[in-house]
Amino acid sequence: MPIAWHADNAADAETDGESKIRRITPAEFAALDKRDVTLLDLREPADVAAHPIEGAINAPLDPLAQVLKTVPTGRTVVVFCAEGWWSEEVAEILADRGYDVASLEGGFRAYRDYLDRQTPAE
Repeated sequence: MPIAWHADNAADAETDGESKIRRITPAEFAALDKRDVTLLDLREPADVAAHPIEGAINAPLDPLAQVLKTVPTGRTVVVFCAEGWWSEEVAEILADRGYDVASLEGGFRAYRDYLDRQTPAE
């Protein structure tokens, strides 16, 4: 599934021709065909162990520079962290390096909240 620009993202994107990152909602993240994108998970290893996302590359803050060197360039990179602010920063770094990149709005917490709302209470 291609990642679309939100109508309100036009104001968020830089217009000077440099980097542009997209922001995807938790619903869009849930609907991604995760085989078509590279998932870059910025959460700490303990958070990843508690709630893993299959196929994601874990890149916590400490070895981030090393991990960024290994991120494939051939497909969209979807970046997420616990709450969304750090993934925005890393997405900008990747976009500045020429990557096609998107950041998960609200981070993994928003994604988990979305999933919880999709599961009917018993």
